[in-house]
Amino acid sequence: MAAFGDYHLVSGAGWSVYWRIAALKGSGLEVWFGDFHGRRVLWRGTQPFAIVPYHRPVLEPGPPEHTYKDGLNPQCGGAAFTALKHTAPNSIAPWTNSAYHASDDTEAVVVAVEPAGDFGPGHLVISAKFQCGWYQYVHSWEFDSDGNIHPRVAMGGALNPYSKDKAHVHHMYFRVDLDIDGFPSDVFEQFEHTSFNDPGGDIWNLIAKQDKFVADPSRARKWRVRDAKSQSALGQHKGYQIELPQSAGRDKYSTGDIWVTVYRGDSAEQGAEVGMDCTDNGLKNLYAKGPLDTVNGDDIVFWVVARAHHEPRHLGEENDHLPYHYEEFSISPRDFEVFGPQRDHGR
Repeated sequence: MAAFGDYHLVSGAGWSVYWRIAALKGSGLEVWFGDFHGRRVLWRGTQPFAIVPYHRPVLEPGPPEHTYKDGLNPQCGGAAFTALKHTAPNSIAPWTNSAYHASDDTEAVVVAVEPAGDFGPGHLVISAKFQCGWYQYVHSWEFDSDGNIHPRVAMGGALNPYSKDKAHVHHMYFRVDLDIDGFPSDVFEQFEHTSFNDPGGDIWNLIAKQDKFVADPSRARKWRVRDAKSQSALGQHKGYQIELPQSAGRDKYSTGDIWVTVYRGDSAEQGAEVGMDCTDNGLKNLYAKGPLDTVNGDDIVFWVVARAHHEPRHLGEENDHLPYHYEEFSISPRDFEVFGPQRDHGR
């Protein structure tokens, strides 16, 4: 019988990917060892925690922060992500009835393979449903036949029963470890649009130290992990760019949009400890510290926040339950020329 913590191999749309859920209550859905056309692209991807601050005054969450840190290592009155049977209803019922909890990991996960159509690529989609207090979160990773990856999360379940009318923000944190033609030789860059003058209107800036970065739509800001050595037939360094749409802004609890750091092993999330004070300050203070090798590269790991401001429709469509609302970001291949086989490397 399958058990929590097992690795399960699935394939489709040119990808083979392993998934797992480490425990009934833990960090949620994990994707591992993502290979595209037989070559490693993704080492590990997770969505370990969320920070959810509420408008004041509010009874729950309580003072002084009126904020939850949910998921792995919950703090400030938050709750762990608890794996649900994928058939569990999108309602408040799974909060009050443990019969909806998954008895093993395969009860929680749905894998879908969709062929390419007239208007888009094929997809391999791995999804799982988790209870978190009265909320439900759907963790979903989409791998496309054109090489793109779309990590996403949906909010569902029910409104805060103690404060149905109170707006709040969901800051959902993802940790991603890419492998691009070998894991020890990647660099990190930030894109800036500065003017419409060409040349010089757009620039990729090489980042020399582990740090926190913020989005800036006025500069069309995005980021890239690229290989310091491997080049396409056209002489371009292969990489993956990270584009991050946002429907809410930063605040004193969620202070950044993306952090770049380096691989420190698989035994921990290297970030689960953040939020002891209901903020993400630990990501920078504990992990995104130290230099980056801009010549030979490092084994880059980055954290990203997908966020949404939720103004409740408590007197209407959300009075009974919350229709699932998805937020996502994209990880897209850049400068592979034709995205296909890469050199094969292991950890």
